[in-house]
Amino acid sequence: MRVCIIALTVGALIAQKSKITSAALAVQDGEFEKALSYLQQAFAQPDLLKPKDMAKGYTLQAQAYMGLLTSSKDPQGILSKYPNLFEEVVISIRKARQYDTSKEYEEELKIVSAQTASLTYLKGFELFQKDKLPEARQHLTWSTELYEQIGQKDFYPPLAIRGLVALQLKDTTNAIADLEKARELAAKKPIQNDPTLPFIYVGLINAYGGRGEGEKAILVATEGRTKFPTDESIRKAELNLYLQQPSLQPQALERFRQEIQREPQNETYLLIYAQLWEKSNPDSAAYYYRKVLEINNENLNAHYNLGAYYVNQAAELSVKYNETKDEKLQQKYFAQMQENFRKALPHLERAHQKLPQDLALLQSLIQVTTYLGMEEKAQEYLRKKNSLQQGKN
Repeated sequence: MRVCIIALTVGALIAQKSKITSAALAVQDGEFEKALSYLQQAFAQPDLLKPKDMAKGYTLQAQAYMGLLTSSKDPQGILSKYPNLFEEVVISIRKARQYDTSKEYEEELKIVSAQTASLTYLKGFELFQKDKLPEARQHLTWSTELYEQIGQKDFYPPLAIRGLVALQLKDTTNAIADLEKARELAAKKPIQNDPTLPFIYVGLINAYGGRGEGEKAILVATEGRTKFPTDESIRKAELNLYLQQPSLQPQALERFRQEIQREPQNETYLLIYAQLWEKSNPDSAAYYYRKVLEINNENLNAHYNLGAYYVNQAAELSVKYNETKDEKLQQKYFAQMQENFRKALPHLERAHQKLPQDLALLQSLIQVTTYLGMEEKAQEYLRKKNSLQQGKN
């Protein structure tokens, strides 16, 4: 009876091992689904397999899944049928390495790992473009792990894209960690014509800027512009940084001055430059708003802000008018007030045409037309204002 039990056990071991052998032959013949079926049967009783059999089986499982995907004329159909294919491959590679203590299958695992690393990177990038961010992050993590296993720790694109994914997921700490690592690796071993490299700088500018670390963001932007002087995405990220960080006002003025020197007819940069001057030098702001209108007389922001500028100038003169007792000075200030109101009116009217429900704008128009003695116009704007306020109440 004892001999019989031992014989049955040996027979079971041989039977399970034969399934591994059958899977190996099926993989060689390109019959990948058959191979997966044999392996499923073999792994159903793992206690009957030796570690080296497990190592071989998991290596074959990774090969079978990847063979199924890469040999198919319809890879999307395969991924639909096997939605966890990449995860199964990664798990198989991990387990194969765990059991392969003698490194017998090291070469096969390197080949299938390299193949999987590339495809999971491409899939992660595709998911990133489709805004499927958690899935993208997972695939890029697998890719990074596999590239490290095959000795390509300096291949930084998966890290770069994963950093951008983390940034969109508001995980700023991990975003900076990935992007900084990618930047470091790229500096040591750059990839020719790599399209992801400029986005490392864009991501870091946005990440540091979002965390309020403006000086770090500027250093990254400066390096990025030096390496990619014609890249628009880095320039735009840097310029946007200056607009979001009030503490960077001096640097912002200098950078936009440079941009205007480079593109003197750039309406957007002129407008931003004017807005940057608003608090510290309203006269300079007005100068550049007028420059904007020379390029595009329909620019709403320029009309609105230039109208407000002239109203504010008149208000300052009004204070001086009321403070002095000198009649000649009063006449001078009054004339200057009227002149500023006359200059403000066409800009405010243009802005009102596009923003008919802006109450602050209507109030300015009432004030200006009243001071200019345009009673009918003043009453018209007053009726509009009252009507809007009644509608809101």
